[in-house]
Amino acid sequence: MLNQILALITKDLKIFFKDPGALTLIILQPLMFILIMSYAMGGLFGTDRPIRILAVNQDRGKEAAAVIRDLALKKGFQVEMTWEGRPIDRQTAEHLIREGKFSLALVFPAEFSSVLEQGPAMRNGRKTQVLFIVDPAAPAQFVEPVAGTLQGILEKAAFTALMPKGIDYMFDLLSPRSPLSEREAMKSRIGERTSGGLLGGATPVVSVERAAPAGMRAEKKPDSVQQNVPGYTIYGLFWIVSLLAGSILREKRDGTFRRLLAMPVNRGVLLAGKLASHYLINLIQLAVIFLVALLLMGMDFGHSPGGLILISLATAAAATGLGVLVAALARTEAQAGGLTVLLLLTLSGIGGCFVPRFVMPPLFRTIGLATPHAWALDAYQDLLVRGYGVAAVLPATAVLLGFAALFFFIGLWRFQFE
Repeated sequence: MLNQILALITKDLKIFFKDPGALTLIILQPLMFILIMSYAMGGLFGTDRPIRILAVNQDRGKEAAAVIRDLALKKGFQVEMTWEGRPIDRQTAEHLIREGKFSLALVFPAEFSSVLEQGPAMRNGRKTQVLFIVDPAAPAQFVEPVAGTLQGILEKAAFTALMPKGIDYMFDLLSPRSPLSEREAMKSRIGERTSGGLLGGATPVVSVERAAPAGMRAEKKPDSVQQNVPGYTIYGLFWIVSLLAGSILREKRDGTFRRLLAMPVNRGVLLAGKLASHYLINLIQLAVIFLVALLLMGMDFGHSPGGLILISLATAAAATGLGVLVAALARTEAQAGGLTVLLLLTLSGIGGCFVPRFVMPPLFRTIGLATPHAWALDAYQDLLVRGYGVAAVLPATAVLLGFAALFFFIGLWRFQFE
C-alpha cells in the first residue's frame, strides 16, 4: 500500500512540475499579496507615513498658529499649509479633497484668537468653531483619531488662553464676606469659565464642526456598509475572470473551438459570444449583492440610480474583458487559476478594495490608477458616499470601458484557438 501511495505522489508531482507556469504562479500568489498589502497598509501602523492634513489659517491672532504647530508635532500627522508654493485657502482645500489628493482639512476662523483671548465678562457668550472638512468616503477609523486629537489640542489651547482671564474674573466676583454656599457656586462658575466650558458641563468655547467639501451631498455620516460594500463588490465581480477563463480553456481542450472554426464565424465573434454570456452572469451577481445590501443591511444607494447602473455596466465589462485576456495568456487551467488569483489580489490591493488608497504611499496611489478597480471604487464612492450624480462618474465610466476594450483586443490578438 505504501508503494502505491508513493507512486501516486510521484505521478502527481511529475504532472505538476511539467507545468512551470503553474509552479511559478503558485509561488508568486502569496508573495505578491504579502508585498502589496504590507506596503499598502504601512500607513496604518507606525509613523513612517503620517496622515496628511490641510490647514487653512484665517485667524488674525496667534492662537490658531499655536494649535496648528501642536498638531504638526504629533507623531502620525503631517500638516500642509501651502500648495504649489501658495498658502491654502478654503476653496483650494475643498478642491484638493474633491480631486482625491487629500481627505482632511482644518479651517480656523478669523475670530479664533479674539474669542479665546477675551475675558469671560467681555466675551458675552461668544464661541468659535474650527471647521473640519472631511471626504465622506474617508473611513471612520482614520477620521475619528484625527478629530479626537484635534479636540484635545483645542481644549488645551482654550484652557491655556482662558486661565489668566478666569483668575481675573475670580477676583472680580469673590468677596470675603460671601456665605459658603455662594462661594461654592462661585467656584463652579469659575471652573466653567477658566476651563473654557470643559468643567461644569457647559458648552466649550472652542468646538469642532465637521463638514464635507462644497458640492458633495453627504447629508449624513457614511456607515461601514457604504464604505465597505463597494470595495468588496468590485473584488467579487472580477472573480468572473476565473469562470470565463476556465470555460474557454475547457472548450479549447475538448476541441469545441476547432469545430466552431469550421463554421463561417469570425474569431472575434466567438470570443465576444463567450464574453457576453459571462457579462450577463456578472450583472446578475452584482444585482444580487446590491439587493442583499439593501434588504439586509439597509444600504443607502445615493441620489443617482442612473449613475450606479452606468458604472456597474462598465465595471462588469472590464471584469469580463480581463477574463478573455487571462484565457489568452494561460495555457492550462492550472495556469489560469493561478494567474487569476495573482491578478485579482494584486489589482484589488493596489486599487483600494482592501485598504483605502489615501493611506497608501504616493507611488502606490499613482500606480493604483492603472487598475480598473481604483476607477470603479472611486466612482461608486462618488455616488454612494459623496453624493455626486451621473456627470461625476462619466470619466470613470469611459476609463473602465477603455480597460474592457484593451483587455479584449489584446486577448483576441494573443488567443490561440487551436
